[in-house]
Amino acid sequence: MKRLRLLLLPAVFAAVAFGQQRAGGAAADMVYARPGQLVDVGGYRVNLHCMGSGSPTVVFDSGWGDWSPAWSKVQPQVARWTRACSYDRAGTGLSDPGPLPRTSVRIAGELRAALHHAGLAGPYILVASAFGSDNVRTFADLYTREVAGLVFVDADADDLISKALQEESHRSEAGFIPSLIACRNAVAEHRPLPVLPSRSSRPSRVCAERVFFRGFPEAEWSSGLNAEVLQLAKTKVAMYDAYISEMKEMPADELWLRQHRRSFGSVPLRVLTSGNHGVGHLAQKPPDTPQHLEYEKENTQAQGRWLALSSDARQIFVHDSSEYIQFDQPAAVIDAIRDVHDRAENAAKAQQSQPSPRAMETFRDCPDCPQMVVVPAGRFTMGSSAAEKSWAAAHGTTLGSVADEAPQHEVSVPSFAIGKYDVTRGEYAAFVRETGHPAGDGCGADSYSWRKRPELSWENPGFRQTDRDPVVCVSWQDANGYIAWLNGKLRRSSSASNTGPYRLPSESEWEYAARAGTQTRFWWGDDDAATPDHAWYKENAGGTTHPVGMKAANAFGLYDAVGNVWQWTADCYAGSYSGAPASGRANETGVIDPRPKGTHVCMRVDRGGSWFFGPWALRSATRERNPVDFRDTYMGFRVARTL
Repeated sequence: MKRLRLLLLPAVFAAVAFGQQRAGGAAADMVYARPGQLVDVGGYRVNLHCMGSGSPTVVFDSGWGDWSPAWSKVQPQVARWTRACSYDRAGTGLSDPGPLPRTSVRIAGELRAALHHAGLAGPYILVASAFGSDNVRTFADLYTREVAGLVFVDADADDLISKALQEESHRSEAGFIPSLIACRNAVAEHRPLPVLPSRSSRPSRVCAERVFFRGFPEAEWSSGLNAEVLQLAKTKVAMYDAYISEMKEMPADELWLRQHRRSFGSVPLRVLTSGNHGVGHLAQKPPDTPQHLEYEKENTQAQGRWLALSSDARQIFVHDSSEYIQFDQPAAVIDAIRDVHDRAENAAKAQQSQPSPRAMETFRDCPDCPQMVVVPAGRFTMGSSAAEKSWAAAHGTTLGSVADEAPQHEVSVPSFAIGKYDVTRGEYAAFVRETGHPAGDGCGADSYSWRKRPELSWENPGFRQTDRDPVVCVSWQDANGYIAWLNGKLRRSSSASNTGPYRLPSESEWEYAARAGTQTRFWWGDDDAATPDHAWYKENAGGTTHPVGMKAANAFGLYDAVGNVWQWTADCYAGSYSGAPASGRANETGVIDPRPKGTHVCMRVDRGGSWFFGPWALRSATRERNPVDFRDTYMGFRVARTL
């Protein structure tokens, strides 16, 4: 059957008038010379080229120095039977510049945000060549439940090759960066572009002609697309900045992949191997010296190690091809994608009979107000068992630290509303613009002390945030100032959808909403191996917050129910649940503050873990407490509302 497809391929291409064939006077591949859909991913836009219809959506990421035209021979064919989307990473191609550094974690988050904001629901089949596989594997590690299949096209496996070859690769990358910087500066200053040293008896060419793709002109493109792509290479400074940063971050990306390697279960995985990794054109292949043969052998074996990631994995050897299999042997790539697509489609049909979580009613009272979810009334067991406490103590905390999660007790919670997301930086900024609420006297960046750094605030927490990130560096008092502003809007509005004021949730309301009907350690069960799918925490957050809604929602429809940031509650902290309210209301009984010794004050409870803490803190029962004026880069909040 594969042989038949290879024979039919020229006829297929002729039928769709692609490549060099003209349609209406213009080459069909000129679609890649113009923006497709520019999707905001947090103050800057990523360019998506989508074709076709159907699911699951196939998403293409390209190699280093490449962007969406790399898929011009494959994407239109895949679009004949499903939705197919290529994209330009931030800064590259037709996308806006994005924040630096350009790590694979950041790139994966941007891709996911672009897909979601474009209305393209997962799960996705991810296809990547060369360096693009670092980003795609990172995406799969972070958002495993949103991946229906994977196809690697002669992908980089530098995290799996020998240490000696890895170090050689890193030295080569570091040695190339000064040439890239010289090219970048020449473009920025409108000077003639420098000529890169020739290699393998090839003619010398300016950097723009040599850095991107496999050089210009590309025989697989029309003259029009060649001209447009080369013009970008000669003029777009941000593209050099992006690729320089991507190359600088490659060693760290590979380390991240080694540290976060995880199984993809039965997700279908296809690994296409040419045996000519790093070779752009077969006609310019290096001589088969022992060194080159050893290099290709190691890369082939390293790519084969990906087969351990899935129980449905195959390595496919594509002969007579450079590393650009999508140009030289596009049918092999199309066949692999079709195979993965059919398997993913069959798996999805088999799961259609599974019940989905009940959708909750949602509302928003004003454009700047948080989106709220109506939580049904119910009864649950609050706190943790002795066995759960022992588990937590063995996974990063102490028995003394979790002793306050007892005794377990039954709580009846009336229906109420709670924020679908943590309050975002953008929502909090609207409050500050209207009220002039002060940023305060600083913010902590150390969870083990209450020292504030005066240069830090919700506007400058020391790391980059988008308006969709949860606001941080807000005290309990700041949170209540925001809530008072919301209630003022509510009083002035004639269209408020429900009665009752906004407020912070009580501690029992918070735990009831976070558990969403479960009594397991985490709202997703007792499997801590599934944690990366559901929360941002110390091991996967990269030392920063992330836009809300990027992880799975619980059964009540709450996103970031745990992780990303700790969330203030209304309660005064008590060292045990003895005498705690069983009605869902907040505890207002104060305790002794350990700072000014002997002072009887109310320390307020915060819940949910954060990007700074380990997975033990993501348990539904985990409790923390802090003074009302405490601010830190991991502290945020979500609001509740009485119905």
